[in-house]
Amino acid sequence: MKISVVGGAGAQAKAVIKDLMRNRYVSEILIIDLNEEESKRFAAEMETKPGAHAKVPTICLDVFDHDRLVDAVKDSDAAIDTTHQNCGVAVAKGVIDAGVNGCTLGSTHTVAKEIMAFDVKAKAAGIAYLVSAGAYPGATGITAKYLADKMDQVEDVDLSMVIFRPISRSPALVDIFMTFLPGDGIIYEDGLLRQVPAFSQWEEIDYPEPFGRHIVYNITSLDPLTIPMAIEGVRNVRVKAAYYPDYTEMLRICYSLGLLSHNTVRVRGRDIAPADVFRELLIRRPVEEGREIVKFVQRVKVTGTKDGAKVKAFIVTPFLPFDGEEEDPETRATGEPGSIIVQMLAQGRITQKGVLGPESCIDPRSFIEEWAKRPGVHIHETWTESRTV
Repeated sequence: MKISVVGGAGAQAKAVIKDLMRNRYVSEILIIDLNEEESKRFAAEMETKPGAHAKVPTICLDVFDHDRLVDAVKDSDAAIDTTHQNCGVAVAKGVIDAGVNGCTLGSTHTVAKEIMAFDVKAKAAGIAYLVSAGAYPGATGITAKYLADKMDQVEDVDLSMVIFRPISRSPALVDIFMTFLPGDGIIYEDGLLRQVPAFSQWEEIDYPEPFGRHIVYNITSLDPLTIPMAIEGVRNVRVKAAYYPDYTEMLRICYSLGLLSHNTVRVRGRDIAPADVFRELLIRRPVEEGREIVKFVQRVKVTGTKDGAKVKAFIVTPFLPFDGEEEDPETRATGEPGSIIVQMLAQGRITQKGVLGPESCIDPRSFIEEWAKRPGVHIHETWTESRTV
């Protein structure tokens, strides 16, 4: 199999590539990225590792150069987009026009809607393109489908996560920190999609240690958009998240004061965007002692009925550091589902065509069984049942 990794010099892309290298049936992994120097360095590292069997060529190009992108990926069995979400529509269009099965690690609901506009084109090309393939969104929706398939009727899907990570290790982390929680989210409520403001509909949830009890808020995930397409009859889909409590509260207050706004304010004769100042201050902020290591946990809760009883099913998946781990847990946990899904696409195991959410076309049990084989992946499933007597 030949697989193209668009944005292959980034951290999450490297986690995808390392996982792909473990499959002896993957013969070539093409890295497509503007950062030629880092792409070549990492490719050489992969090709010279003990037991390496796949070739890792590189191509330096801008993903907005549509014709070159199409030409680069057209001979691949599948392609995965690991770039920033701002590039998502351009990459999807290139992969679909190349007639290649593909996926992206994740999209906001606004980007996903734009990519979904290519559905007719993807069907005409006879390929599938998945709008999410990471841990969240991606594995969250597949996990929800896994639990829903065990029920007779599904009422609610509630997804949540808590992320412990430094703010300022890189400008990219700062950008994510400033947009992940504060963006306008969507929920699927009583069978209808609607937008909700940032930091709305808060909820307090208990997570396993070392996370504990946290207040979580709506985020900009696409799951409320795609999960109802896969789980028939579901009435409500919500996605919420939090950082360290003090980080979350800092963001909430700064958002309420307008410090995350990109609209300029006149200050001492100069037009200044508050978000630019806030971002610069965060970049300069030192990493706090004890918070250098990334940890996160995600929880999938599905409520419905089975055999006449009301049931609640939970899958909780913590991602913590372990001996021998090469990436931080969040990077690894995002990249590995992407690797699994792009391999499924390359192998022809996803037969539906068009632009889809992964929960609409992937067998959830097969995915979870494969995911659970990865070191550090611990999937905890519990059920509660209540019955009128």
